[in-house]
Amino acid sequence: KLGDVTRLYNNSVKNDVFLITDDKAVKCNGVLLAARSAVIEKMLRNSEVIPANQFSDDLPGLMDCLQLVYGASVVVCKNNYRTIFKFGNLFQIEEIKDIVLTWAAEDLALEEFWQVYLDLTKLDKNGTSA
Repeated sequence: KLGDVTRLYNNSVKNDVFLITDDKAVKCNGVLLAARSAVIEKMLRNSEVIPANQFSDDLPGLMDCLQLVYGASVVVCKNNYRTIFKFGNLFQIEEIKDIVLTWAAEDLALEEFWQVYLDLTKLDKNGTSA
């Protein structure tokens, strides 16, 4: 379980790194991001920019992802599942990917589940939609 550290979510003193989209910089807690993702930890150790350009067209979805990283509950739905899964896939956060798969298995009819599952399988293989 990711654990609840949501008190850090809007803490401007503790938020020390940025996720950069095409037109927005989202301030985050670097230690927490690194603890959740070995990919982000490596980027921070190497002073690399944490890429978030592929989330530029879905800033609310990116914010949902960050809330999950901070341990908050987020309602997964048809509007945000792809963004959340893509975030988990890009930064190799299996717990976030599992949240989406659990939602799909519990909340969707069997035929719709398989459509979503196949979509997510494509995302998991190449990080983007086919």
